[in-house]
Amino acid sequence: MTSPPRSYDLTGRRPAAVEIAFWIAAVVPPLATVLNVAAFVVVKRAVDNVFGTTGGDAQASMVELRDKVNGPLLGFFIFYTVAHLLLSALWILLGLKLRGGRHSARITLTVFASVWALSSLVALIQGDTQDFMTGNVPPFFEFPSSYLVLDYTRSALALLAMATFIPLVFLSPSNRYFEHANVAPGKQAARGSLQGKGE
Repeated sequence: MTSPPRSYDLTGRRPAAVEIAFWIAAVVPPLATVLNVAAFVVVKRAVDNVFGTTGGDAQASMVELRDKVNGPLLGFFIFYTVAHLLLSALWILLGLKLRGGRHSARITLTVFASVWALSSLVALIQGDTQDFMTGNVPPFFEFPSSYLVLDYTRSALALLAMATFIPLVFLSPSNRYFEHANVAPGKQAARGSLQGKGE
């Protein structure tokens, strides 16, 4: 992992913008995954509780929703969660490379952040990202308010974080950091030699 020369600034430290961007990359994806898991669990428990405490026609009308939540949606949710965990690991790995000054990591994470910001904006407008409410829901069943709170919180957090991340990695101090970090060691030595002669 390449580190920028200490001549980058007086202290040789990374810009605060790069440090903040790194922590966004390391914390937000796993946190979004946790919120997504919590939202699904809240609805699954609510559906199972209502199904278990009703009888007759009321219970019969809950069969389709319960089967959907415990069948296709549960399978999709598990796949979706595993995929998000892998993406979170990739975000952290690229975040470490970003922190080390890798320009390719900055570009890759910028693309990821742009796509995530767009999908989060759509989710905020659309709501119900788990698609629970698109099925045949009995009129007496009410989705827990905590589900929508978790769902919207996850989308809002991702949108805010990605909208912050992208400018941070392209601020002037960040650009100088990546420029210095990606100069070949030989060129860095030559540049330092020329600077020494100029003095």
